[in-house]
Amino acid sequence: MDRLVIDNSLSNSLPTTLAVGGALALVAGAIIHRHRDKFTSLLVENLANDELNRDTDWANLTIPARTQGHSEARVAASLGSRPLLVKGKCATDDRTFSTFYEGFHIGKAIATQHGDDRCLGYRVDRNSEYQWTTYGETNDAATEIGSGLIQLGESHGQNTFIGIYAINSVEWMTAALACHSHSMIYVPLYDTLGEAAIVHIVNQTSLKTVFVDKAENVLILLKLVEQISTLKRIILTKKFPDEKDLEIRKKAKEVGIEIMSFNQLRELGRSKPVAHHPPKPEDIFEICYTSGTTGLPKGAMLTHKNVVCLIQAAAEFFRPVFTDLEVLISYLPLAHSYEQTIELYCLCQGFKIGYYLGDVRQLSDDLAVLKPTLMPCVPRLLNRMYDNIQATILQLTPFKRYLFNMALSAKAHEVDQHRIARHMIWDKLLLKRIQQRLGGRIKLIVSGAAPLSPTIHQFLKRVCGAYVVEGYGQTECCGISTCQVLGDETVGNIGVPLNCNMIKLADVPDMQYFAKDNVGELCIKGANVFKGYYKDEEKTREALDNDGWLHTGDVARWAPGGQIEIIDRKKHMFKLAQGEYVAPERIENIHVQSHYIAQVFVYGNGYKSFTVAIIVPDADILEKYARKNNISGDIVELCKKKEIKELIFNDIKRLEKANLLKGFEMVKDIYLHPELFTVENNLLTPTMKTKRPELGKYFEKELEEMYKNIE
Repeated sequence: MDRLVIDNSLSNSLPTTLAVGGALALVAGAIIHRHRDKFTSLLVENLANDELNRDTDWANLTIPARTQGHSEARVAASLGSRPLLVKGKCATDDRTFSTFYEGFHIGKAIATQHGDDRCLGYRVDRNSEYQWTTYGETNDAATEIGSGLIQLGESHGQNTFIGIYAINSVEWMTAALACHSHSMIYVPLYDTLGEAAIVHIVNQTSLKTVFVDKAENVLILLKLVEQISTLKRIILTKKFPDEKDLEIRKKAKEVGIEIMSFNQLRELGRSKPVAHHPPKPEDIFEICYTSGTTGLPKGAMLTHKNVVCLIQAAAEFFRPVFTDLEVLISYLPLAHSYEQTIELYCLCQGFKIGYYLGDVRQLSDDLAVLKPTLMPCVPRLLNRMYDNIQATILQLTPFKRYLFNMALSAKAHEVDQHRIARHMIWDKLLLKRIQQRLGGRIKLIVSGAAPLSPTIHQFLKRVCGAYVVEGYGQTECCGISTCQVLGDETVGNIGVPLNCNMIKLADVPDMQYFAKDNVGELCIKGANVFKGYYKDEEKTREALDNDGWLHTGDVARWAPGGQIEIIDRKKHMFKLAQGEYVAPERIENIHVQSHYIAQVFVYGNGYKSFTVAIIVPDADILEKYARKNNISGDIVELCKKKEIKELIFNDIKRLEKANLLKGFEMVKDIYLHPELFTVENNLLTPTMKTKRPELGKYFEKELEEMYKNIE
């Protein structure tokens, strides 16, 4: 996702809106500010969107997990004395469900009962509205696909793995539902894995059938056939141009791979239907491979019990805001557990899911047509939205900027009072265009995968007319384990545990973090914690201890209000804005292979999508090179010369490519520093290890300058 955009039409619409609403706002502004509390109360009582106005008891957001017998662990206050959730419950009656298969059929019944059984939506092109399949039609399609797979020779049960190599779509979810119907296990693949990882995944899970939506990915699989001997067939989920289709079929015939279209598979299943083989709670529904930071990806085994308990926790958590058959916009990669869990939750509630057309740069167009009420996000998207609005504000006249700031001030008061309300003036006039770029009906924005800037978070709470909350999770706990409570006015934290898991902090003595001080490695235990890594007991033991605690590697602390704040990474890894983990020491070990480099410090953070580096050149080598090439100056002067920087930067790029670093791992800029990191200047430990926090502070100005120049 290199260019996440909520589009630039904000730049044109905001000034117009401010001008239209200006006179009314100016007249009302003084009255509202003078009698703000009274006026706000009046609005809250009369707004049509009063389902968004819920007060919360903020005292004791977390309590000791007494019922679990772990005094050092905590659960959300909302769990009370109940045990951690392990099952789902129907939103309209007392029915419970213990597998997603059962939950989907409950969601189907809820949608039908409410008279709106739309399920999965899609658009044909930019000029079309959303078209919908109903819950009944979706179930029928999944039944046909499942039957078709069995007719092709796949067996029902836990020994069958089905690959899905596609972007978010009706076909993706239908294939997944087909697997659920027959207790099969699906294995998502995605573009950024790389060929070596794809070979590893296909071979480890012995994939015979893979659903694919892009011609180039079909050709990749066909090229790798000699390395992935189990592959027998590819199901095309999209129609390709005749020329490309002919090329694919010719190549497939040469290497002995069967090609079948999605509709052909449906027809086969329709002609020879097979009864469902429902899964059990402990059955695996997915092997979700994590991209990792070093080596080949690991396959997290996620069970129906894992996802069902999380679905119920989300249902309880968001019940105050979701009072209707909501609409989700699907654009974050379905191959990752974060998006998957949210979509599975929606299907168990009878909600509607609208899939984007596939180009995230045009996402605002999909939002305008779909008008969703629920929008999962990543910080990069929200950062881009914030940047567009701020750029527009700078271009406003002083009068219009005054009006906008007046609106922000009024909305800030609501946030402080834990309320989200759509004002007849601020939202209906001054902020309307911003909210319309999100479709105009958003109730909840959930940000995950990387930390969200507190400044941006606070700003978006005021302008979006919706709850904006930040959550946290890992693939190993189905993508989500904590979330900010609706209406919590604080920022810079990941909220409280969901009702399906508890959290404890474990000592990290090497980094001087101790649980007794309310700081340590964040550990998770509950029914949403995964079963382990597929065929990798060693990695499983590293992640799960003997008591079932998942050790995340993130260092956290308990805030005074009971929220959790992430403050460090145990293994010196960091997560970039797009959610990718980076192991800086691995990159540094590659960079120091350059004979021009003595030391290197690779830096990145969750607010940026790329890395940069501080380089200490080898003075002897560099000065020798300078003399040979008639370049004057000592090491201090050489570090300032453009041609020297280019020399070292090009050598780094050569090494990065030779060592097959991924794009997000490659540094985008370097700064040359003439002095070595030493124990004396407090940049090295007595054992000669780099002190990363100190290096970050020491070079704060240089790091900021590099990011500024790149952006």
